[in-house]
Amino acid sequence: MKTKTIAYAALLAAIAIVITVSGLSTLVRMPPPFSYLVFDFAEIPVLIAYMTYGLRMGVFVETIHFLFLMLRGEFIPIGPLMKYVAVISTVFGLHLSVKLKLNEYTRVVFASIFRALIMCFFNVIVMLTFFRDFLNKIGSSLIIGLSITLAVTFIYNVIHVLFFDYPLAKIILMRIRKYRS
Repeated sequence: MKTKTIAYAALLAAIAIVITVSGLSTLVRMPPPFSYLVFDFAEIPVLIAYMTYGLRMGVFVETIHFLFLMLRGEFIPIGPLMKYVAVISTVFGLHLSVKLKLNEYTRVVFASIFRALIMCFFNVIVMLTFFRDFLNKIGSSLIIGLSITLAVTFIYNVIHVLFFDYPLAKIILMRIRKYRS
């Protein structure tokens, strides 16, 4: 990587970390009992990295953020790993949709559904391993609780990419490009 590219990655990773440390990353939550689902502003620098320099840069910036979360995050290692999988699946979903030559709106829809499906898979594992009591409280049985939780998680992930991450990253990137030219 060129020095300028490394500096850009370090800056975006630092911004993601500052957002996390400042508390902005946990400012917007789903209502209880799903308040562990957070609309995290720290994902936006990762998407900006991807939109500017591509897949490797997006993964690199999120990996730095992940390493920080492993030192200071919540519910270590599960919380940081789930965040990492969510963000990386968003970036890979966007990248795959570009390779499929989809238009911009379809790319974002594709990426949001891709993320939602990946996160449902990982949530089944985490919920059944660590949160059976939570699932039993959500529904009248473990299966109903898991179904409700997966439905809410799926909707949350689609909304997170479609109406939060991508639009904010796009607006910020447009502003940056406007001032650079």
